[in-house]
Amino acid sequence: MSPDFTIDVTDPRAGIAVVRVAGRLEARAAQELRRRCSDLREEGRLKIVINLSGVSFVASSGIGTLLALTEESKESGGSVQLAALSQAVAAVVDLLNLTEFLAIFDTESKAMETV
Repeated sequence: MSPDFTIDVTDPRAGIAVVRVAGRLEARAAQELRRRCSDLREEGRLKIVINLSGVSFVASSGIGTLLALTEESKESGGSVQLAALSQAVAAVVDLLNLTEFLAIFDTESKAMETV
């Protein structure tokens, strides 16, 4: 993993994972995020909250990964909620009008209430 990107995973309840992402969400980082979330689903954590408050930059590959994770989770009977979008992420999501495709919450705790 790049020193410009970190992923921290916690398990607040059975079957649920909180993934806190920080740094630049570019191609390599997006691949790592997708792999980690796939591993979580394989381990039985089908509901994933991704906290994006620490993301300083998001590339198109990062946005594509968030959309793909959402679809993959639905297909496996789970869900992905995005929480606490940084200004950088929120600007791209708004620009691309993706709010109808992504489950977005102002805070991690609000996202946790829905899983």
